[in-house]
Amino acid sequence: MKIGIIGSSGFIGSNLSLFLEKNTNYKIFLFSSYKRSKKNWINKIIKEINKKKPNIIINCSANQKLGNIKTTDIPYILNSNLLSNILFINEALKYKNFKGFIAFGSKMELGDKTNNNPINFYAATKKANDIFFKFYENNKSALISLKIFDTYGPNDKRKKFLTDLLEVYKKNRLLNITAGKQYLDYVHINDLLKLILMIIKDIKTNKLKGFKSFTVSSKNPIRLINLVKKLNRILRKKLRVNIGKKIYRQNTSTNPTLKIFNYPGWKPNHNLFTELKEIFDG
Repeated sequence: MKIGIIGSSGFIGSNLSLFLEKNTNYKIFLFSSYKRSKKNWINKIIKEINKKKPNIIINCSANQKLGNIKTTDIPYILNSNLLSNILFINEALKYKNFKGFIAFGSKMELGDKTNNNPINFYAATKKANDIFFKFYENNKSALISLKIFDTYGPNDKRKKFLTDLLEVYKKNRLLNITAGKQYLDYVHINDLLKLILMIIKDIKTNKLKGFKSFTVSSKNPIRLINLVKKLNRILRKKLRVNIGKKIYRQNTSTNPTLKIFNYPGWKPNHNLFTELKEIFDG
């Protein structure tokens, strides 16, 4: 089995490549990164697919610009989140040994209990992938879309709420936060990696074919403000936060996502607060 990983420099991609190299006998190779290739990134990866002819491609890359989207942002987001997947799949399907393509979406595609539409432009580009996955669907390969809710784990350098909270905790600084009514649904990175390995094995043995979509949810969403309160009860020192001093990002939903359809046989095993205490106080 040859598995190619796109976006291997990010949090999920870097952890995934190390995990597969350590726990499998598959041949793992990393496609060119966007940071180095820039405008030539898509064409360079298409050439690498042609050369390497991987059995499975896992695309961890994405343009995650949220909030206000400028007109000049739109082509970059579409190229990164939609056009690239279309072109990569179109190229991979030319080869008989190709068995599967795994891409990552977002819970924001699913809307919430009041609205089934994507919450923002980023989510809309991710949801549009499903239409093209269905278009390319056949009975020989699997096209898998994983709707990831929230992920966390050690050494996370992404600019996200938990990393901001960890930084101010370590440096004893103050963090302005919203009123905290939005729901968070965290899955540990290692639980996600085990899920991906399950899917890879099912693609390899032909248990998975055609287009399939699954959520990656803990099934235990928690409001941001309640997360902060519980952390304050278990950490060695109090978090310094100014509640309600930050406005919500545009299109932020304060309702939980109700559509949960996790992969059969998979469930997360890591306890959120046990892991966070280790990350914050370890």
